[in-house]
Amino acid sequence: MLNTLFPLLTGEDLYLAQQIEHTINFASTGDPEEPGNEEHFNEALIQLLEKYLTRDQNFGFYHWDASLNGSPWDPLWAREEVIRGLKQISGFAKAMFIGTGLRSSVQGHRRTWNTRLDKEYEQAVEYIRDLAAYWTTKNAKLTLILL
Repeated sequence: MLNTLFPLLTGEDLYLAQQIEHTINFASTGDPEEPGNEEHFNEALIQLLEKYLTRDQNFGFYHWDASLNGSPWDPLWAREEVIRGLKQISGFAKAMFIGTGLRSSVQGHRRTWNTRLDKEYEQAVEYIRDLAAYWTTKNAKLTLILL
């Protein structure tokens, strides 16, 4: 999974991708083979990426947590946050923008996930992709990941 998500980090090294995944699993559950729940996995993943990707002066990294304020999905609020992150990493030739909590933000306080929420989630993802395409220069290599 990580090799697909992070080609800038792992290249084609499947062993490295597996080692990174085991490290994240261990950080979130104490067991290298057990990924645990999504929230713990994402938290450990972000910590690992922040620690290692920010060492490279030529690589930009930004993490956006869509569920941080606890409010339901709002495109205007999201636009401001996403653009702020894209501006922060705009000076780098290679950069990664990783967004977490989007699904829970779209779900809001509703108990069950349904087809209407599925459509709303897909629209939110497309909206963020469009923002990233607009605010990224043609020469930049941006990896946009929404978990």
